[in-house]
Amino acid sequence: MPTLEVIELYGSPFSERLRWALAYKAMPHARRPFAPITGEAEHRRATGIATAPVLLADGTVIGDSNRALDWLERTVPTPPLVPTDASQRAQIRAWEAFASETLAPYARLTAIGKFKKLGIQPLADHFAAKYHWSEDAEQRALEFLQDVLPDLARATAADGYLVSDGFTRADLTLASMLATVFGHPADELFQLDARMRPMFGMPLGDDPSLVPLRRWRDEIYRRHRGKRVTPPAR
Repeated sequence: MPTLEVIELYGSPFSERLRWALAYKAMPHARRPFAPITGEAEHRRATGIATAPVLLADGTVIGDSNRALDWLERTVPTPPLVPTDASQRAQIRAWEAFASETLAPYARLTAIGKFKKLGIQPLADHFAAKYHWSEDAEQRALEFLQDVLPDLARATAADGYLVSDGFTRADLTLASMLATVFGHPADELFQLDARMRPMFGMPLGDDPSLVPLRRWRDEIYRRHRGKRVTPPAR
């Protein structure tokens, strides 16, 4: 097996998605922190990618979390995170696309608005430019999330799995991306400096109608994350 290294932004749900998949497959890997703003030019030069995470296999760039998880499933098929049934595979792809390409980016727009209001600079302006934030875009994203999240909470209220009767990449991806809505799980599951926790999540996450969704996320972590998430060793 290749020697693996993850370049990660620790609090990013996309980095957590990749770390989780590697842990589930019991794949040893080194971890290297990604530095927004100060480290981005060198990161792009070295990898050709502007964001984190990036997976390196014997130094070869595998790509962002989507490409990395696909590579991982092909390279280490056991234990599987994607079933062989074509219909179930399609459902998993749909869940992953929703969670990583819609839910998390929309919630990120609301986070950027929060950063700007709190004066968290230069990160706020940097992310606003990088992710095409505007007040109108944030409002549209918030309206979408207000509509879709209660439906998602009802869909997960039974505390089961999203596709089939077992844990798949659909569950792993949605559970990771919900950090943008609720913040990260409690310290027993996800270590995070108390000063950093207010930077994650959104006020909508405190809506009582979303309690089943938060509960589902935390239970998926308890069952399948394997151990408490911790930052990379320094």
